[in-house]
Amino acid sequence: MRKYTAYGSEVDEYIQKEYLDKIVKSFVKDHNPISIVLFGGFGKGEGSVYFVDGKPVPFNDFDLYVVTKEKMSEEELDEMSMNASKEIGMGGLEIAYFPNDSYDVKKHFHVDVRCLPMGKLDELMNIQRYYELKYGSQVIYGDELILDKMNEIKRESLPDSDGLRNMFNKLHTMLLGLQGEYNEDSERVRIFWSYKSYMSICEALLISEKKFEATSRERAMRFEEIFDYSFPELRKKIPGLVSKVKIATEFKLKPDFNMDVEKLWDEALRDILVVFEYYVERMTGLDNVGDAINGKLPYTYFAPFLKEKIGFNFFPAQYVLNLGYVNVLRSEKELYLRPLFQWKDVGLRLILPIYYLLKYKSSGDDEWLEKAYLELKEFIRVDEKGFWYLKERALRAYGLYYAQRLL
Repeated sequence: MRKYTAYGSEVDEYIQKEYLDKIVKSFVKDHNPISIVLFGGFGKGEGSVYFVDGKPVPFNDFDLYVVTKEKMSEEELDEMSMNASKEIGMGGLEIAYFPNDSYDVKKHFHVDVRCLPMGKLDELMNIQRYYELKYGSQVIYGDELILDKMNEIKRESLPDSDGLRNMFNKLHTMLLGLQGEYNEDSERVRIFWSYKSYMSICEALLISEKKFEATSRERAMRFEEIFDYSFPELRKKIPGLVSKVKIATEFKLKPDFNMDVEKLWDEALRDILVVFEYYVERMTGLDNVGDAINGKLPYTYFAPFLKEKIGFNFFPAQYVLNLGYVNVLRSEKELYLRPLFQWKDVGLRLILPIYYLLKYKSSGDDEWLEKAYLELKEFIRVDEKGFWYLKERALRAYGLYYAQRLL
């Protein structure tokens, strides 16, 4: 019996029968892939579930890869995802693309599926996603040796930009979790995302030390081993960080939502902002996040990705990414041409208004709202300076850019 959770064989059998077997059947009906690989938490045997009437229900999304003869289009993958989501009784929507929605654990549960063509398995990039795919996932359909056909992904070669991107995503979800009013589901997902911030801190710092591990448990243990001597500055600023990472890891394995969500969110926000600023300075030598992201990181951040995907970095390659973003804006009736008047990648710089808005929520200082407004108008139309309006526009821009699934 495969292991999907920390709860033992009975829960794992239920998850397979009621969810994964149905997803596999749906995928095979839609496209008949060579193999299906379960990625993410459930692929590591660390999937998060909660219980309804004694029955386990997955709390977070299922992440899967299909290995196919030919590359599938984004439209085919979206259809595949929605069909599978419906098969397991979920809504199939991704909350990142609907930032104004009140979070609904079923409506916003989706089956995230990505495609790897068979002919590309031996030339994958050295990035965190493929490291976890090779060493922290499991084949649930088809050729069970398919992962052996992947080239070796070395932890020593994982770029620092992977760690930074990891924290970008968690800053995004921390802002996404803020709403005017909360229901039970939105309170729970705030707790989940707050703890995920600590896990991303752990992942990013391990990547920077070339000590990354494939599973959450292994990462928490390795982080405890190296924290004191590798990060003395952070030890002074957040002395309990190791303990918080361990608590977050245990929460992911067996969620318990009985806690003070506001206290947890406030503390997680303060901590991830501290680590984010530390990480940016460590990468760039600059202690001003805005200067680092707008001035220095465009020359280095995307280099590992652009070099392998497009063949080169800097002006032409990053401009191609901006063209893609403007095309998405156009398709979503948000046409805005200002991103075309710059070569630096929008996807990197979009984190700044999110960072500034979170700094405002953390400090209450209006200067951060002004900074968020000035930065955001470089990427999407903005007409007001209020927090809730800027929050919606920042999340809208971020979601539209990353809907392109560049990684």
